[in-house]
Amino acid sequence: MFLTKFLTQRSLTPSYILFNISRALQYQTSTRKSTETYPKQNLKPKFDAINFEHTLKPYAEDLTLENQHEKLSNLILPLSNHSYDEQLQIKQDIIEQVFDQIGRAILWDKRVDSQVLKYVEFQQGKFCHVESIIPSPIIDHYRCKDDLSCGYGVDGQKTIGFYINPRNSKNFPNTLCIPPMHLKSMKSKHILTLKHFDQFLKQHPLSICENTNIFKKDQYWRSITLKSNEQNDLMMNVIVHPQSFSKNEIDQMKKDLLNYFIDGSGRECEINSIYFQTCAQNRCTSEEDPFELIYGNEFIYEIYNEKKFRISPESLLHVNKKAAELVYTSILEHAQIDENTIVLDIGSAIGIYSILASSIAKKVYAIDPVTLCIEDGKFNAKLNGCRDNIEWICGSAEVNLHRILKKIADLHGDHSRIVAIVNLSRYSLSNRMITILRSLPSIQRILYVSSKSDGQIMHNFYELAAGERSKLKQIGAPFIPTSIYPIDSLPHTTHAETIVNCVRV
Repeated sequence: MFLTKFLTQRSLTPSYILFNISRALQYQTSTRKSTETYPKQNLKPKFDAINFEHTLKPYAEDLTLENQHEKLSNLILPLSNHSYDEQLQIKQDIIEQVFDQIGRAILWDKRVDSQVLKYVEFQQGKFCHVESIIPSPIIDHYRCKDDLSCGYGVDGQKTIGFYINPRNSKNFPNTLCIPPMHLKSMKSKHILTLKHFDQFLKQHPLSICENTNIFKKDQYWRSITLKSNEQNDLMMNVIVHPQSFSKNEIDQMKKDLLNYFIDGSGRECEINSIYFQTCAQNRCTSEEDPFELIYGNEFIYEIYNEKKFRISPESLLHVNKKAAELVYTSILEHAQIDENTIVLDIGSAIGIYSILASSIAKKVYAIDPVTLCIEDGKFNAKLNGCRDNIEWICGSAEVNLHRILKKIADLHGDHSRIVAIVNLSRYSLSNRMITILRSLPSIQRILYVSSKSDGQIMHNFYELAAGERSKLKQIGAPFIPTSIYPIDSLPHTTHAETIVNCVRV
């Protein structure tokens, strides 16, 4: 099947998805007779995002001291030279094209469930209906979380910023690091802190890791993460490679940080919390290598939809606070939660969806694989005086989902009304998880929340709508994406947050 072959390819952007599905569908429509069930295909995209972004993509060989900031802006914020109205129209076009082609891909596959075809036959227009994109309340300086890497700049000096790879690593082996001081999305306090961290690296005797994926001997400073709230309280997490350093030598690195940012010129950043983590792997969780608080408050706090939430070093939070509140409001509206509803919050993070739904729903099951996130969620529930109707589950949804659904059936019966909220910024659903969700008739609605459209997520939509692989294995009635609600949470980029309403047919 063409979709199966397509989904094995690596695809990282909505435009790449669109390009590959369109190409596959063109072949299929030329070899297979069309019917009225399958509407006519768009011949030309309204906005050719794949070629647009390709023309702007910089390479390390092309960088100079004069053009580096412009090149970085083209890479990180490719729409920054367009008016905001133009940006919204471009994103609307991309999302409409992607979901139009997703709908066609579902309908064209031979394994599509017959119930899907019956549903579409009686629908007026597209069954993947995209609503008008909701603008972000704030367009510039909105990012409350930034992950930056240490590296060498165009001038050969140590710095902090984003990597730009060479076009040909054999002829030009260096990956360059460009400081993001001129990006429209960066908050002024983050920019100030980065300027000081840049100065700290330049004057410090220890070397930096040139690339987070390739570690060499005697390279120490790796990356930092900055998190801030609307009140400009700032948390800085500093990650280093320990190499063969002793405890005393590691302690000296911590002292050097405090001497600069607390007692030295970096104190003007007014950092509220500094965490320190030693990590010899590509990425280390707090369970593998704990974050150590070396200065200030253990947490910072943020208000979302009139609820207060604490933020810890490993908390996953939305980068655009104002737009995130629109997403949370939209989720609660389209989930149609009432006092008889049971909510599955898959990828609960610090518990925002669970806590907001708790006051309405009968029961909430919050699932997340990160221990620190579950601890944050439990604390936030108590902080906001939530009802005792949230069950917090730390672990993989794939491992725990079957047990949870069986528990729901035992406690509440097979006729309970269940709504699943899947936060796809965390992880996608496996085929096994989809089979479990489809097997329980009580689940009538799944709300996907995602800011990306890679191959695995597109595969999720296909599996939710597909027919049974075998007559011997009943997987339940299908789900299809009927309505898509986009919210612009990342101005100046080609991405937006999409809420996909999947209903059982």
